[in-house]
Amino acid sequence: MKNSIKALSATIIAAAIVAPAAHAEITANVALTTDYVWRGISQNQEDPALQGGFDYSHESGFYAGIWGSNVNFGGASTELDLYAGWGTELSNGVGLDFGIIRYAYVGSDIASDNDFTEYYAGISYAGFGFNYSFGDEFGDQYELSYGYDFENVSLAAAYGNYDVNDDGNDYDYYSLGVSGSFGGKSDLGWDVSYWDTDINNVDEAEGRIVFTLSKEF
Repeated sequence: MKNSIKALSATIIAAAIVAPAAHAEITANVALTTDYVWRGISQNQEDPALQGGFDYSHESGFYAGIWGSNVNFGGASTELDLYAGWGTELSNGVGLDFGIIRYAYVGSDIASDNDFTEYYAGISYAGFGFNYSFGDEFGDQYELSYGYDFENVSLAAAYGNYDVNDDGNDYDYYSLGVSGSFGGKSDLGWDVSYWDTDINNVDEAEGRIVFTLSKEF
């Protein structure tokens, strides 16, 4: 999930959930992946990860959610993300998305040292997308993406740049993937993606193929 966002107030979530049910939707998701890769880097020492979360969306464009995954870095064993935002599609087909996301980590006394918050803004049109994220703890990130839907499968490609410590020591990452669902109409989804970065001599940042199975409820 990280891909991109997060200090979400419990008050905001509570206010959203009491909105008229006819105009809102709550969904759940679960996924099993061969590696949790975020911005080109493995978050789990190249091991499989079990992930899942809940999403709330309102017809006004407001959305909020929580998502989690097992991780293995910096003393952390679990990542929990809280996020909220607003998105819409204009009459000319341009999509807009603005939000905040909080990345929180647990698993040891020092795991919370990795916690951070990001704000993000995105725009999309005709399959092309641009997303920009920034926060107080770490540096800026931007990502260009393109997706195209065929009858039974979808293709997606992305290029991003992340200045981790806001010190000019940034890196580039890339991804190319294909996804679909079993049986064509099943809600059991699959995704095969290739990730790589321009970081040298770091195993977690080397090129890799990631396979993911997912389901929404």
